[in-house]
Amino acid sequence: MVCKLDNDNAYSYHDSRTLYGRASIISTLMPSRSVACAGTAAWVWLGGMFPNTIDIIAKAHYRTARYGRKVSVFNRQAPDEHVTDVDPITVTTPTRTACDLAMNCTPETQSPVTEIVCMLMQEFRFRPDDCLQVMQEATHIRNAPRARQFFRTIDGKQ
Repeated sequence: MVCKLDNDNAYSYHDSRTLYGRASIISTLMPSRSVACAGTAAWVWLGGMFPNTIDIIAKAHYRTARYGRKVSVFNRQAPDEHVTDVDPITVTTPTRTACDLAMNCTPETQSPVTEIVCMLMQEFRFRPDDCLQVMQEATHIRNAPRARQFFRTIDGKQ
């Protein structure tokens, strides 16, 4: 089975069934020297529906769509302990991915984001407190307070 990216490009469903396969698929879409984050990183870690945007951490701006998908660039710092290599790409860790998703969460996206974050926590065995620890290092990011509240709510502390 083939999964459509745009009118001219697709990827093999078989390839998308493994972590390495998803990383390989994403590598063709990512600009060089960038880190997959947020929804793109969640797809690499979990699979499921292919993301509508290519979310990356980078210093450059990318205005050209890749395979019919907008490239969303986040100019956030990603310390070495927040990223890992899944050859052939660099991707945020599952915990940092959950934090990025929470920082981008809006009232309209809260339900699907909560579901994805809970799936990441279950699959990779981390807790909301682990995310809050990562968030302590993110005091300069505009949406960090809202993301902290997101994790306190998931943990049942508010």
